[in-house]
Amino acid sequence: MERTVGVAGVRGNDVEGAVREAVRLAGGLEGLITGTSRVLVKPNIWSPQRSGTGSITDSRVTEAVTRLVLEHGPHSVVIGEGCGAGYDGLGWSTEEAFTISGTRDVAERLGVELRNLNTDTYEDVRIENALVMDRVRISRTAMESDVIIGVPVLKSHRRTDISLSLKNMKGVMHGAEKRKSHRLGLDQAIVDLNSVVCPHFVVLDATVGMQGLWSYPEDCIPMGLILAGCHALSVDLAGASLMGVDPRRVMHLRYMAEREGMTPDLEGINVVGQQIAEYRKKFKTGFQALSERYPQVTIVIGESACTGCTTELVTALTYLDKAGYSPEMGGLQVVIGDVETVSPASRVAVLGRCAAQHAHLGPFAGGCAPSEERVVGVLCEACGVDVSRVLEVRDRVREEMWESSRKSLES
Repeated sequence: MERTVGVAGVRGNDVEGAVREAVRLAGGLEGLITGTSRVLVKPNIWSPQRSGTGSITDSRVTEAVTRLVLEHGPHSVVIGEGCGAGYDGLGWSTEEAFTISGTRDVAERLGVELRNLNTDTYEDVRIENALVMDRVRISRTAMESDVIIGVPVLKSHRRTDISLSLKNMKGVMHGAEKRKSHRLGLDQAIVDLNSVVCPHFVVLDATVGMQGLWSYPEDCIPMGLILAGCHALSVDLAGASLMGVDPRRVMHLRYMAEREGMTPDLEGINVVGQQIAEYRKKFKTGFQALSERYPQVTIVIGESACTGCTTELVTALTYLDKAGYSPEMGGLQVVIGDVETVSPASRVAVLGRCAAQHAHLGPFAGGCAPSEERVVGVLCEACGVDVSRVLEVRDRVREEMWESSRKSLES
């Protein structure tokens, strides 16, 4: 039943019943957890927020999963997380997040250890055949766990379009080490990370989802579902379908599927229980929401376009704006993916290997995915603005945010 995904509806407020049903439909935990197993339950609590927002894993789901794990008599159980370090944002206190989310209360009720993976000891892990990240510091708790149960939440992301079980594993990277994945190329780094530490079973909290840029409550989407499975990629593909997001546009899903000899869709995945098509809702991705902030820029997107290009375009647009170049962005046309024809424009920037046929129209950032610096550079060239000023603003803003939240990240 490796590629089986169980989907269960939440009846009333019976979250635990839905968790148990989804896990049962997916084949259960029998054979995975034994009396010698050291189990890590890994929710997504990226910042201090209340449960039920759709931005973090609901503590009721974490509690239900942990109860189920305990019933199988493992040697030990730890609920562990390390809050986000921030790349173009702040770092957060994991201890505060445990309290506000209700996860600390869960651990105390169940008598299991709650562990801050940002302050945990770490191992410097070498990654063979890496795409971009050949070394990474990973929490020792994660590395020493025999079984990792991922408990992500159904939500969008401004850089990767979706944030489900594979991206959720970033929480095991040690503290500020998380920023490395952004610097090297986030989608590809997610694939590298999961090649050495990937969840053995996933319970996806789809009770409430979160779209766009995670504004509460307007971006909350009630779903009333729990998804489960022992194959993380399959659960993520099912989750993307539930969100109305084309998995082919999510680079880390494409790369993971390629590594596993799959296609990035639901073909070959056995979805049992509630049918995804009946519950599907169109989530606005973070990139879509962010691009709406720049109506003066036209983004022409082909079918093959993916987060490999859009993630770096987010950076470029953000920091051209912060550098005061919003007026100069007026009339800019950005081409991404296998666009057939491009309308004439006075300012054109072309991004990524898929759009190479249009490289003659303006500054071109090649590659798959093009680097952040290169994308910033070609947009600056197309707009006729000072790239050094934009990069200086980018570096200063990031350093100020990182330094201002350093103590929080270390707590």
